[in-house]
Amino acid sequence: MSREELILVKRLRKLVVLASAYSVFLGLFTIYLAITPVYVVEGVIEGYVALTHHELMFYGTPVRCDSLFSVSFLSLPVLMLSTYLIFAGALTLYLFFSGRNFNVGVRWLFSGALSILAFSGLFLALIIKVLSAVVTQLSINLNQVTSAGVLYLGASKVSAVYPAGYLLSPLTVLVMTQTYVILAVATYIHMIVVDENKLARSSFYREIKYRVVGS
Repeated sequence: MSREELILVKRLRKLVVLASAYSVFLGLFTIYLAITPVYVVEGVIEGYVALTHHELMFYGTPVRCDSLFSVSFLSLPVLMLSTYLIFAGALTLYLFFSGRNFNVGVRWLFSGALSILAFSGLFLALIIKVLSAVVTQLSINLNQVTSAGVLYLGASKVSAVYPAGYLLSPLTVLVMTQTYVILAVATYIHMIVVDENKLARSSFYREIKYRVVGS
């Protein structure tokens, strides 16, 4: 094996660990953002809003918001992909550190990258936009100004919850998902190159053997 091939193999092993660990992290991070309340509502409307669920009360009466239910439903594919990323990353790390062939794990990671490219990054960004637009409507002011004075009927305000409310932004999501795509694709390309080098070297040795035997 040449020096260049050794460098390539070492780089591949580093990329496998890095991409697998980041896959687990990204999956856990996405699930955390999905199930953790990102907005809290205070006032005549009270409660919280997360991507996957919400609880709102208007003067003690539960409030049903169809738009928020739609956001929760649209979040299900994101949760499924996040679960896949966790298992793919964890199993690839297991294969790597147990000394087994981790090529199948690299293919799992690459499949996750293709799924993210297909819909997940933009899809989640759109969900965030819809969620933000819906939550903004929960900030209301029922106070009325009359000829007799101000009639205080109450108001409500919406505020982001730290840290999920500040981390859940289209830019953050797109940067983190594209980082995963870059790592997974780079790992897959390195694996292909290493495998091709092995195949070429094996074919070369086989040809030499046949020539020696034939002579």
